[in-house]
Amino acid sequence: MSVRVEAGDSQNRERAISMAHSTVRRGGLVIVPTESQYAVVTDAFSPRGTSLLREYKSLGPQVPLTVLVPNAAAVSGITSSIPHVAKEIMECYWPGELTLLLSAGTTLAWDHPAGAPIAVRMPRHPFLLELLHVSGPLASSSAQQAGMPPIALAGQLDACDMDSVSVIIAAGDLVAGSGSTVIDCTGQNPTVLREGALNTADLMDFISQRGVPS
Repeated sequence: MSVRVEAGDSQNRERAISMAHSTVRRGGLVIVPTESQYAVVTDAFSPRGTSLLREYKSLGPQVPLTVLVPNAAAVSGITSSIPHVAKEIMECYWPGELTLLLSAGTTLAWDHPAGAPIAVRMPRHPFLLELLHVSGPLASSSAQQAGMPPIALAGQLDACDMDSVSVIIAAGDLVAGSGSTVIDCTGQNPTVLREGALNTADLMDFISQRGVPS
């Protein structure tokens, strides 16, 4: 049965960070707030954690998991290379609702499909950023299970599988949005794969000004 922690005041916030950190370190699942919806996270390098996350979301081993990072510097540890334009995009648009697809590192012993790109993002929510600075990279997916709509309201968290999740961090109602914009940076030219919170035209203008044709 999961433990629910309200992270509204400073005292509870410290307790919430501590509980969330200890849980992901041992390969457990934690539900956390992001900018526009709640997400389920675990240690990106824990086979137990990522296996539980895949089971919770009904995801097969061939499906890459999104990796959340505390800053752009952390990306170099989980990718084989970072194109110059990707570095420019991170510097301008992170933290925020922008996910980049990059070539995954080949020497890491972790649960990532061979040959698949890695989806990486630096979130803007202050609680999640604080947790990431303590925990390091976290594998992530949206908190809702199959057949459920995204969870943006704290009152909807009770619908999650309480037997699978160890800790639920409730941070009030979130402002539901269009989600993260996804850009594929694995090819010669960055490509928008999914439109989301960012203005696509402005984003492509930014990319072209960095010398990369859109």
